[in-house]
Amino acid sequence: MWNQWNSSRTLDPQFRASWHQYRPTQQSRRVLVIVNLEQIRHLMNSRHCDAMEATTGRLEEYALFTYSFLVHPAQTETLTVDIMLYYISQHITHCWDYYLEPSSMDLRWQDNTGDTFALRNGQILIGLLREHRPHWTEGQNQGLLNTIRYFDNPNQPYIMRLSCHEALSNPNMLP
Repeated sequence: MWNQWNSSRTLDPQFRASWHQYRPTQQSRRVLVIVNLEQIRHLMNSRHCDAMEATTGRLEEYALFTYSFLVHPAQTETLTVDIMLYYISQHITHCWDYYLEPSSMDLRWQDNTGDTFALRNGQILIGLLREHRPHWTEGQNQGLLNTIRYFDNPNQPYIMRLSCHEALSNPNMLP
């Protein structure tokens, strides 16, 4: 039954052509997202949770208040800010046994000029990189001088440094 060709069925020639209209992902660079969670301490204290305050010592703070994850090139086209906030919320829950809603936090990033801005929930990672770091597949941005240190190895990920803060009532106005 399955091996017999039914000649009454015709193949639509546009069916195969429709698969060729989508370009494969041009970039092959992974992205290492590093999030500084230091500012979340104030949010947890305001909710009467001192779990983050119990951490003492500089090395422990640096290790615990940093969350990072590696993003595959194909995932950069679908990963949104809300999903990253969900990951961070789960990390906080597992580390300090306290649930912070993803909507109570926001992520901030610096553009090429050094200005800090809040990321909006619907923004996609690839859109942010293309808009604010157009050379992200070629090299890593170095400081405020806007110089690029080109990658030596094709397996080297682009490092995206973010900071996590309490969500602003008006995301257009940073404190």
